[in-house]
Amino acid sequence: MDKAKRHTKTKQMVMDVLDNAQSALCQEDIGARLAREMDRVTLYRILQSFCDDGKVHKFFGDNGKTYYARCRDCSTGHHHDNHPHFRCLQCDTITCIARPLAAQPLPSGYRTASAASLIVGYCPECENEG
Repeated sequence: MDKAKRHTKTKQMVMDVLDNAQSALCQEDIGARLAREMDRVTLYRILQSFCDDGKVHKFFGDNGKTYYARCRDCSTGHHHDNHPHFRCLQCDTITCIARPLAAQPLPSGYRTASAASLIVGYCPECENEG
């Protein structure tokens, strides 16, 4: 039998950070915004449970870190966040680009479960500074 997931103060704190973020955040950034109010293992477990529940999606940056951002229209076991992410070389923010990734034709026998793309360049704010 599946145990019902509890809504806790620590989960709400993490969700508030993600809801108020202007870009995707890595675990280290989320922990810093929480003023170290929980240990890394607890934060990791909360983030993983949010991913499992379709509340948050994760993707890997070109720096080897895992980034987290709020999902839109996802549910438990059904992520629909197959969109590109953009990392600015100047301000280092990572933004979800609200356009679906083009489906790539795969050889016979392969089935896509998810796709990820990271585009690197300059965001509009940094591009206008130069």
